[in-house]
Amino acid sequence: MAAPLLKLAATNDGDADGRFSPRTIPEQLAEELGADIVAGRRKAGERLIELDLAQNFGVSRGPVREALRILERRRMVDLLPRRGAYVRPLSLKSIADLFNVRLALSLLAARTMATSPVESYVETLARRCAELNEMVETGDPIAFARVTTRAVRTIAHGSDNELLLELSIDLANQTVWETIWKTPLDYLTLGVRREAADLMTETLEAIRRRDPETAVRSLRVLLENDRDRALAVLTDLRKEAGDLSAISSG
Repeated sequence: MAAPLLKLAATNDGDADGRFSPRTIPEQLAEELGADIVAGRRKAGERLIELDLAQNFGVSRGPVREALRILERRRMVDLLPRRGAYVRPLSLKSIADLFNVRLALSLLAARTMATSPVESYVETLARRCAELNEMVETGDPIAFARVTTRAVRTIAHGSDNELLLELSIDLANQTVWETIWKTPLDYLTLGVRREAADLMTETLEAIRRRDPETAVRSLRVLLENDRDRALAVLTDLRKEAGDLSAISSG
């Protein structure tokens, strides 16, 4: 696995404003391990041994150690003194809760942005919508999900609410949010991507018209659909049974 990881180290991931930052080897290792935890391939309580992981990934123990610290910050791993790293329990309900908190923050941001739009962020959101529309037929699900996330992040920026933006960033950096999209969970068909692109465009146009009710309504449908489809895929991956409607609603 060493060659793919070293190749990926040169890739970039853009933020909501179009700037790019390199993803480090530890960040990529954290994504790989985190994806295994989310999909249930690594079970709660399983010990993650640095030496074994370093050999499996073809890297030294330093990047593995830093990757485990990243997963600890994302609440996916416990690092216990003199005992090592252990996988934390990660329930579908906790993932649904994350979607729901993000949804609530995003709808507040959309309402605020539509009440008093900041033109620079409206323009950035328009670029994100253009990207989504271009990717409807040719984009892969993970790339489409990333652009959707950037569009939602742009709305958080455009709310001009510093606390809301900080909370949104913390949700991405200190939870499983970034990790869960390592696996294709949504936007798997052209029809779904078309609907999502249309809903984001409707949100943009409502913001331009200073129509907060429509902006909130369109974004709510988009994000609730995202949540429900992602949870359905995770349920299949993890081979778990349960009432998805109850889990989704929290």
